[in-house]
Amino acid sequence: MKQKCTAGRLIGAIAVALLLAGCQQTGPENGKGADQPDAVQIGETATWRISNPTNLGRDSTNIEVVVTRLGCSSGVTGETLSPVVTYKSEQITIRIDVEPFGGGAADCPGNNAVPVTVQLDQPLGERTLIDGGCQRIDAADTAACESDLRWPA
Repeated sequence: MKQKCTAGRLIGAIAVALLLAGCQQTGPENGKGADQPDAVQIGETATWRISNPTNLGRDSTNIEVVVTRLGCSSGVTGETLSPVVTYKSEQITIRIDVEPFGGGAADCPGNNAVPVTVQLDQPLGERTLIDGGCQRIDAADTAACESDLRWPA
């Protein structure tokens, strides 16, 4: 009898671990952008803009952007996380989060822009570029996200 109970507890613990592992954010926080991939890397919200839009064309697979942390962090955006790219027939959504700010209280003078190169798996073609950071609830109503469209301007 004790073996069944132990096996049952083990199976239960495994089931709980699997459920908790699945508790990563799998969609948007505010209902926009329901096409975001499952199990994406989540950090703190940042927005981006294209460094030089004139460098983009149908064949572009590298996109130079600058990323800015949304929240207050005494002027420092910090380390960016790997871009999360979602491809659709008419648009490409790019979300670039930043490492959590661990500095406690912070001033809000505006944060520096950090250069990032986004490597696309497919050429841009005729698709628009969308800032996926603007689909997060804390960014949706900010000046940086007045429009999430980044290209064409």
